[in-house]
Amino acid sequence: MDENFRVHGFDIYWDSLDPTELTFMFVNHQRTGDGISIFRHKIGTKYLQHVKTVKSPLLYAPNDVVAMSRSTFYATNDMRSTSRIMRQIEIFFGMAWGHIVYYGHEGMFTTAAAGISYPNGIARSADGNTIYVAASSEPSVNMFRPASDGTLALVGKTVFKDFVPDNVSVDTTTGQVLVSGFLNTFEMFRYNHEVLSGTSARPAAAVRRLRPLAYPRMGFAVENVLSHDGTLLPATTMATLQTKRGVQRILLGSVMADHIAI
Repeated sequence: MDENFRVHGFDIYWDSLDPTELTFMFVNHQRTGDGISIFRHKIGTKYLQHVKTVKSPLLYAPNDVVAMSRSTFYATNDMRSTSRIMRQIEIFFGMAWGHIVYYGHEGMFTTAAAGISYPNGIARSADGNTIYVAASSEPSVNMFRPASDGTLALVGKTVFKDFVPDNVSVDTTTGQVLVSGFLNTFEMFRYNHEVLSGTSARPAAAVRRLRPLAYPRMGFAVENVLSHDGTLLPATTMATLQTKRGVQRILLGSVMADHIAI
């Protein structure tokens, strides 16, 4: 299975109707083509049970996934281009060619939203009525409202200056959104290119907390939670809030690192 299980973004879904089971959904860059692999996990056990892997021509550049139920989800296609050169051009010029796909109960993929500049991380509010998407090339975080047919309506956004968002996570108790991202994009690209052979690059990163304002069109109040020069965790791509025994901690992760930071 290892040969055909190459994970990118993932999400975990918990259903209050069956609190003993979790659903895991992984963006899986299989050698036979990209897909979303769905697993079940019985709490208290040490294994995942593979349910299915779903694919579609609409799912050609998946980056991240957010589960809406045990079987439905949204996934981001970060770019339209598939060749390496065209992808670099698309990133450099910030083309709004990315889109979001929806996989519904009928087992069909549809386009939920289009015209997004490198849609990257995706997350949902606790009630599922708001979808947050990091548009890295804009750079911004967009708020969408899902319709019954799975389409997404843009209802608000916050555009950043000198900060490129990568991933988003939601504090389900407060509704606040944590956004991890980069302060020096070119240093981040150099790090990703050179890390396997050794690099001196240390891309500076930050975590922003977004507090939704009274009306979606107003966007968010933005607070800087953490900034570092890259020595804490190079190429920080993920931040999420953990509350344990009344103590809150921010967990930091990186797609290019073998450890996390707290």
